Amino acid sequence: MLVLLCSLTMAGCSKNQEKSTPEPKKTVVQKTITIGVMPDVESIPFIIAEKNGYFDKEGVKVKLVPFKSAKDRDSALQSGELDGVISDVLAVAFANDGGFKIKITSKNEGNLELMAGKNSGINSIYSLKGKNVGMSTNTIMEYTADKMLEAVKIEPAQVNKIAIPPLPTRYEMLQGGKIDAAILPEPLAGLAVKNGATVLSSTDQMGNKAGAIAFTVKSLQEKRAEIKAIYRAYNDAVDYLYKESPDKYIDFLIEKQGFPMEVRDSIKLPQYSHAELPEKEIVDDVVKWLTAKHLIKGSYTYEDLVDGSVLR
Repeated sequence: MLVLLCSLTMAGCSKNQEKSTPEPKKTVVQKTITIGVMPDVESIPFIIAEKNGYFDKEGVKVKLVPFKSAKDRDSALQSGELDGVISDVLAVAFANDGGFKIKITSKNEGNLELMAGKNSGINSIYSLKGKNVGMSTNTIMEYTADKMLEAVKIEPAQVNKIAIPPLPTRYEMLQGGKIDAAILPEPLAGLAVKNGATVLSSTDQMGNKAGAIAFTVKSLQEKRAEIKAIYRAYNDAVDYLYKESPDKYIDFLIEKQGFPMEVRDSIKLPQYSHAELPEKEIVDDVVKWLTAKHLIKGSYTYEDLVDGSVLR
């Protein structure tokens, strides 16, 4: 009986040991979201979200990839290197028209300003008829300039559009008097004003901003939860920018974005808001403008270009 009792006791201990042995942990592969950013103010909430650890707080791994030109950014997107981009409605329409599926998930707050050079003698947008205006053609810059002119009953064909894609070159030509006027984004717009340029119109004044944040349809299907988390971190960054003094972060942003130090006292950051969808009227108007200029072949609805699900 003693032998039998010992045998039963040992068997019970063995079973308990088997039950208490922890199961091996399952390896969870965290998906990384890559976002193409430009040296502009539109990308700043993402830069702040990374710096302040808001992405980490949301448990999402984000890689911000800097680009100097929209062309390089869009090439990387279409080659599959990026999940999303800080872009605009026109670029999204162009991509879809070329067969690459991407959708706008929110608007961005970048401001564009149409301005006259210091010694141009131009103090009003009405004086632009027959003048040389620097811009990048077939882009958000030309679209915005056209809208500004049409708002005051000036036909866009009544100004001489000078194609100057590189922003630093456009700024320098405006400052040097080589062109009469130009359309510029921050931080170069603020620097131009600091050096004597006169603002004739802006998207802040018009309320007609065509900037956008967009993700590929593939990423929206496969990484929807992560993109939702990114927007929560984005909103946290917006809250930070709203409540904190620029002195606490402006030097970091200038260095991170590669802005010239001289913009420190002239840069105007947008009044950032929590992520929201672009207005239907603006998206429809962009498509109408692109179609009228024969820049796209397809006819796109708001739903074709915008995915509102990640903000819900």
